[in-house]
Amino acid sequence: MTVMKKRMIQIFAVASLIAAVALGCAKPKIDTAKVRAAFQSLSADAKQNLEEGLTAIDQTNYAAAIKPLKKIAYTVKLDKDQRMLLEDTIAQAEARAAKQ
Repeated sequence: MTVMKKRMIQIFAVASLIAAVALGCAKPKIDTAKVRAAFQSLSADAKQNLEEGLTAIDQTNYAAAIKPLKKIAYTVKLDKDQRMLLEDTIAQAEARAAKQ
């Protein structure tokens, strides 16, 4: 192999490694728009709790988001899909709160 080919392979390998690390370290955002869309039919009280929790997530204040979201989980009758989405959102917020 020529020196130029070896150098190109090394550059490509380093660039690939950097890209892989950068993509692997990026945290996917909690999709609060999806949660809001799934809970359009909530009562005014529950909607207020939902907004409080999701606004906290949008502001990356994950610890503050947990209590209002759990209140919805414990007090509001939800269908299976809503429950799964809410529990997943709470779990993501708890995991991120633990890292803050």
